[in-house]
Amino acid sequence: MSSLSLQPISRRESRQPLVQAALFAAALVVSLALHAVLLIEFPAMSLGRPADWPDKLKPHPLVLGEVRALPDLPAYTQPPKFRPENPENFATIEPLQKSLLEELQIAAEGVEIEAPPISEAIPPQAAPPAERSALDFRQDILQIEQRVAADELAALPRFTLPAVERVETAPDITLPATAEAIAAAAAASQGRGDSSVQALAVLSQATPSASDMIAAANAGAGTEADRLHEQGSVLDEKAADITDIQPIEQLLEVAVSTFKASDEDALYFELSIARAGVAALPVMPKDILLVQDCSESMTRTKLDFFKDGIESYLGTLTTADRVNVMRYSDSPTLCFPDWQPVTSESLAAAMRFTDNMRARGQTDLFLPLQEVLKLPKQSGRPMIVVLMTDGRPTLGTVDSSDIIARFSRTNKGEISVFTIGAGDRVNTFLLDLLGHNNRGDSWFRPLREDIPATVKRAARELSRPVLADLTYRFASDSGAEVYPATLTHLYLDRPLRLVGRCPANQKTAVLQILGEAAGQQRDMVFALDLADATEGGEGLRREWVAQKIYKLINDHIATGRADTIREIRELSIRHNVPLPYGADFPL
Repeated sequence: MSSLSLQPISRRESRQPLVQAALFAAALVVSLALHAVLLIEFPAMSLGRPADWPDKLKPHPLVLGEVRALPDLPAYTQPPKFRPENPENFATIEPLQKSLLEELQIAAEGVEIEAPPISEAIPPQAAPPAERSALDFRQDILQIEQRVAADELAALPRFTLPAVERVETAPDITLPATAEAIAAAAAASQGRGDSSVQALAVLSQATPSASDMIAAANAGAGTEADRLHEQGSVLDEKAADITDIQPIEQLLEVAVSTFKASDEDALYFELSIARAGVAALPVMPKDILLVQDCSESMTRTKLDFFKDGIESYLGTLTTADRVNVMRYSDSPTLCFPDWQPVTSESLAAAMRFTDNMRARGQTDLFLPLQEVLKLPKQSGRPMIVVLMTDGRPTLGTVDSSDIIARFSRTNKGEISVFTIGAGDRVNTFLLDLLGHNNRGDSWFRPLREDIPATVKRAARELSRPVLADLTYRFASDSGAEVYPATLTHLYLDRPLRLVGRCPANQKTAVLQILGEAAGQQRDMVFALDLADATEGGEGLRREWVAQKIYKLINDHIATGRADTIREIRELSIRHNVPLPYGADFPL
């Protein structure tokens, strides 16, 4: 068992606190003594002021010796302006002018001119030029023009045409015939004159014959409209026979919703156009280009999500389509030098190209867009570009407004551009307007995990285009202001939406949408009943305001006018619609 031993404290250690206290007291006494000496010897350094301090700083008085007023300067008088049309001024200046001329003449006569040396020959003096009249080129030009015109008119053969008397009920457009034959045919069609009139020479070979047309016109006692309808039935003319535009509104349906604003004399409406049922329009073959941003800003994780989405998109293409894939960072690279038909081999090559994508380098967005414009476009095949990026260029052309304006101006709506962005640093201004101005749209997702589902949605909605290069117009009597101005292609799985504003008392409107499919023009004409439409609510006005802000932003990009920004802000405040894009707004 171990034992605990206690050592006694030495005497030296017990005295250490006393020694430390004594040293501290001695240091305090020395410090106080030193401060007392400094206060006595150097009073200026004391905390308080010395007794004679005010006397030392007493200012010197200012003595005012003399005050003298400034003399009044003479006012400057502007001399009268000389007006040459005033004869009195000429009378004043004329004597001075004469005296100056005389002095100059006397001085010139007094100057001695040295003769040239004898060895040098005096060059012969040129003869004075003959007097010429002042040239009036304007008059010469007028004379030449008048003379040429007169010569041309004189050379033209002149003849007169006999006046043709207008015959009631005669057609506005006729084949070549004499006035007598036209009058006789018109009289026979009204039951007057000889019904056995000789048929027109040009119409004698027509089917039906002229006599059949006259008989059809005389049959029955109907109105003029009835006779015209019967004549049309005999001729058997249909709209499809005189135009190459095929109507397709029977295969589509339009849903109309309205909102009547109580605080303004306006009616807001929305049109949603979609397929009417299972009877679908023929699907057009398409060219699909998938463009992927592979710069460092994408990060490896985000790029992997986009690669999963691209592989899913490739799996939705049909054998009628053509495909290509592009990656870019500081420069673009295409998977194929040209469009490739969708086959198992081309899809496998595109997927290998996608798997090899790596996030590295800076971002030059404008350069790949220029390469997109160089790809060949084929009539009857809409070209669709799906751009996947954060929209933050760091190289080349980096100004968002410049990229939007230059690409849209060159593209002219020929290429449809859709954009997909994800994350919290997406340049929504650039990607949104790039799609909006080029027959496309945009999708933004805050979470990277939503990227594959968003790409799949784009593939589904864009898979079946049926009408390309759409334009539309409303009947002029509707007074409607409709947006967007540029429409996307019409897809079977993607409704086409328009928002408009018209006077509150407007009851109906007629809309025509024209497009192209398989090399043939097609159109849709809808008679819209605004009075019996579904109630849409306040959101319709906010959507219309947002679409008009799109239009005004594009105007600002094109012109840079400050009043456009003011109009945007006024619309935003008046209708409580927040300004889009935040810090990316083009101020």
